[in-house]
Amino acid sequence: MTTGATRRTPDVASVSESTPPADLYTPVTYELPFPRAEYEARHERVKRHMARAEVDATIVTTARDFSWLTGTRVDFYAAESPQWLIVWEGGPIGIVRRLEAMTHRCCSFVDEWVEYPDEGPINPYDPVLYAANILKRIGLAQSRIGVNLRVTPVEDYLRLQSLLPGVRLADFRVEQIRVCRSASELECIRRANNVNRRALARTIEALEPGWSEWDVVMHLAQGHEALLGDEYYYSATGGTVCQVGPHMLHMHAVRTPRERNARRIARGDGVWIEPGIFVKTYVGCMIRTIWFGEPPRRVREALDATHEALERLLRVMAPGRTAHEVDAAARDHLVAAGFEMQHRSGYASNERWSDAGILSLTPDNPLKLEAGQVFHCPLHVFLPGIGYVGASEQVCVTATGCEVIGDRSVCSRPLYIK
Repeated sequence: MTTGATRRTPDVASVSESTPPADLYTPVTYELPFPRAEYEARHERVKRHMARAEVDATIVTTARDFSWLTGTRVDFYAAESPQWLIVWEGGPIGIVRRLEAMTHRCCSFVDEWVEYPDEGPINPYDPVLYAANILKRIGLAQSRIGVNLRVTPVEDYLRLQSLLPGVRLADFRVEQIRVCRSASELECIRRANNVNRRALARTIEALEPGWSEWDVVMHLAQGHEALLGDEYYYSATGGTVCQVGPHMLHMHAVRTPRERNARRIARGDGVWIEPGIFVKTYVGCMIRTIWFGEPPRRVREALDATHEALERLLRVMAPGRTAHEVDAAARDHLVAAGFEMQHRSGYASNERWSDAGILSLTPDNPLKLEAGQVFHCPLHVFLPGIGYVGASEQVCVTATGCEVIGDRSVCSRPLYIK
């Protein structure tokens, strides 16, 4: 006996012999973050530097350099697979994992892509073989090739040499070109900085005892989203540093939302806050210190000293000055005021926040500053038994000196006392 609807057995022959259906979807084309002319200008800048360095091609291997030259929408930090680009006198050639290749083709300035499969045996990602084959194909197997020796894995370097014994590998770093920002990039940074200032000013105004660290972070995020609207797609909620009371002793500790909710602001507490927000991945960031009630005298002295140190740094920063000279202007003042400065006085801040590994303002650093470089300058000190206190600004090197980015009348740098 049967109940309910009767199931019909499919006609296997008719299914197997039927005409395959037409394509259901066609690839989506995504807009580039900037006009094509911006990417053309970036490639021309790289080629000019290549000519000066006498390299016939350069292999770009870092995610930020790759994104800067391609405009790709593929999220390297999620994919974690090498994305390489060969820049030479012809059109650029991308070397990417097969899984993401179609995405690169639909959202990039680059026209030619070579795919590599996951094939192991240990490391499944092997763009080296494909890079070597491309260099042979375009006639550069006996040439001088640029690679970034700061970040190129030794394994990749040695393998490339073994596959192309006639190639001469030279240190060439696209990152040093990239950190000098174009007008379009500076516009993004200024917008991000001004949005961050306005959101932070509103949060500081609203802050009161009883708020948790998580309340602070979420208030900031809501302010960022309200100001950016549809542009708000990459938040710094996880990266925003908000440290209340004893948490000011522990820089860059990762805390869960539950842990951030556990500590609430009380009278007598200090708050260190360092939010960031992004426009087309370019960060606007700053540090401010807030105190609920009368702060200890040492805190006031430290904030006065760090503010003056930053002003001295701004008077020195200019094209042609070394990173050492600029750092010394701030560091020497803080040391003379009786504080120990344990950190750099600035670092390149660009896509996804920090490019500190490329360029930082540190003692004995001989690198000369150039117009268009943008630094986040965190001037702070550590006070035993209290924690970190200070403030920061983003600063752009200009043709004649430097410019503090953003409207300085909004969320200025005093010690905020509530």
